[in-house]
Amino acid sequence: MRELHAQKMDQITGIIGKIETFVRRFFERSGGAIDFALHRTSQLRTDPSALIPQIERAIETNLRTEGSRITAPNLIELRYDYETYTRMGHSRREVLQQELGTSIYEYIYNRRYATDGPIEVLVGYDAFTRGLEVHCEFGGSRQHGIEKPGSSDQSVETASEEPQKVCQLSLRGLIMPLEIHAGLSSKGEPAGVGRNVANQLVIRDVTVSNFHAALLIKPDGTVELADRDSANGTFVNGVLLAPGDKVMVRDGDKLKFGDVEMLLTIL
Repeated sequence: MRELHAQKMDQITGIIGKIETFVRRFFERSGGAIDFALHRTSQLRTDPSALIPQIERAIETNLRTEGSRITAPNLIELRYDYETYTRMGHSRREVLQQELGTSIYEYIYNRRYATDGPIEVLVGYDAFTRGLEVHCEFGGSRQHGIEKPGSSDQSVETASEEPQKVCQLSLRGLIMPLEIHAGLSSKGEPAGVGRNVANQLVIRDVTVSNFHAALLIKPDGTVELADRDSANGTFVNGVLLAPGDKVMVRDGDKLKFGDVEMLLTIL
C-alpha cells in the first residue's frame, strides 16, 4: 500500500510539475509578445515609412478646391503624447521633421497641388494627445507646435487673435501636507500634474503616475482637467474620469490623483 501510495504521489507531482512548466512558458511567451507589441507600437509612431501614408491621407482629407485650383495644406504638425515626445530626443525630432518634410514636398509637388506657403512638417506634443495626432493647416508660416530654438522640450505658443486668458491656480493637499502652484495661459502649454519633475505640478506619491493629468485654460476662460492615462485614476469631486478624458473644473473643486486628494483654487 505504501509503495502504491508513493507511486501515486510521484505521478501527481509529475503532473503538477508539467502544469507549472506550461503555465510559466505561457506567461513568458505572452509577456514577450506584449513587450514586442508595445515596442513595435512606439516604433511605428516615429518610423517615417509608417508616418508618411498617415500624413498623405490627412493631406487628401483636407484638400481645398477653388475652381480648378486644388490647394493642399502646407503646415503639418505631428502631436505626440509627452512620453513619446521626450523619449525621441531633440536630435531625433529634427531628423524626423527633415525626412518627412522632404517626402511630403515631393508628394504635393508630384500631384501639382498648390500651397499657401512653404511646406513645413513640425513635431510637437500635446498633454491631451493619446499616442499621435496629425494636424493639417493652411498658411504662410507655422507659429505653434514646434520647438523653440535652443529649447529641448518646450513648444512655441499658439498665435491667436483672441485675447489671452490667464489664471493662477493652486492645489492644496487635504490630507498630505502639500501645496503647489502654477500659472496658466490660453496661449501657453497645459500644466502637467504627476510624479515626474518635468511636470509643472509635481506630486511625489507612489499612487500618482509620472505624467498623471494636465490642467489648461481655454480662450473662453474655462479651466479643464484631463487624465493622461494614469494608472490609478483622476477624480473630480469623487467622480472618476475615463482614461484620457477631460472635464471642466471650477474653483473649490476637490481633485484626486491616485490616492492624493487636493483642493483646487483658481484666481
